[in-house]
Amino acid sequence: MCDDKIAIRVLLRHYWKKGLSTRAAAEEICTVEGEGVVNKTTAAEWFKRFNEGDTGLEDKPRSGRPSTVDNEALLEAVKNQPATSTRILSAELGPHYSTIDRHLRQLGLRNRCCREIPHELTPAQAQRRMDICQQLLANPHDARFWKRIVTGDEKWIYLNNPYKDNQWLMPGQPAVPVVQRGRFEKKVMLCVWWNFEGILHFELIPEGHAINANLYSEQLQRVHEVLQMRYPVLINRKQALLLHDNASAHTARTTQKKIQELADIEVLPHPPYSPDLAPSDYHLFRSMAHFLRGRHFKNVEEVKNGCHEFFASKSKEWYRHGIEQLARRWVQTIENDGLYFES
Repeated sequence: MCDDKIAIRVLLRHYWKKGLSTRAAAEEICTVEGEGVVNKTTAAEWFKRFNEGDTGLEDKPRSGRPSTVDNEALLEAVKNQPATSTRILSAELGPHYSTIDRHLRQLGLRNRCCREIPHELTPAQAQRRMDICQQLLANPHDARFWKRIVTGDEKWIYLNNPYKDNQWLMPGQPAVPVVQRGRFEKKVMLCVWWNFEGILHFELIPEGHAINANLYSEQLQRVHEVLQMRYPVLINRKQALLLHDNASAHTARTTQKKIQELADIEVLPHPPYSPDLAPSDYHLFRSMAHFLRGRHFKNVEEVKNGCHEFFASKSKEWYRHGIEQLARRWVQTIENDGLYFES
């Protein structure tokens, strides 16, 4: 027991015997010992004990959970199961969950949201990612190389895009509920192709129309026509590099035949299960998701106008940066043994 605490309690008992009120006793002690050493509430608690006949000065034994935590046991428990909660740790180790939380923070741990990964990679798939990235890094990464890349992908765009973040509320004010997005909520499919300067071509496919090999081949023909018009030197020298993922419509025999017909376009290797190596996923669509938050479209035409607005809001430097990030991501994939990495 701290000597200072005992001394304060001795004074409280002294003033109780003298018949002072709790307020007067607390004020007298603070005047002599210093401001804030005891308050009226504490004085009232001890006066209550004295009035009940208990004039001892020691703390009464407390029931309930222990207030101490074995930090080694706590760290071991978290190491074995990082996704556990403080309430589960409380049930395992004994102390209250708030005590567990305080100790975890004192130990330098922070509770973070789990990062979702697109696929549980097998060793063979991770190795395949490494092999393709090493192959791609063999290319000379000068400005000419990045200017040759044409990349494309698809994304669902919902007509209704509510905010789903935390809400700023006054004390006692209930949060406004957000309707969960339904499986059959109205949406359209965005198909987009872009390069180091910006958007080359995009189309909106209404819901109910599938992206199959025939449609994708027709889209590639339209993209090729844009390239012929805007980058004739690239096409004439047969230097365009198409970077797309391994979706079934992209790898189908019909699509491969179409790409062979477009002899001036070469397909850049892309490993399966690798959205982290696709510029549309890690750059274009990620930014577009922020743009769409809180937006509500009445029809497909409004969605199209929204796409135009977003694409036009980005500079050439922004598009170029998205393409040039590929080199760093290829290196990171190899350094991480082919596994997904923090982007």
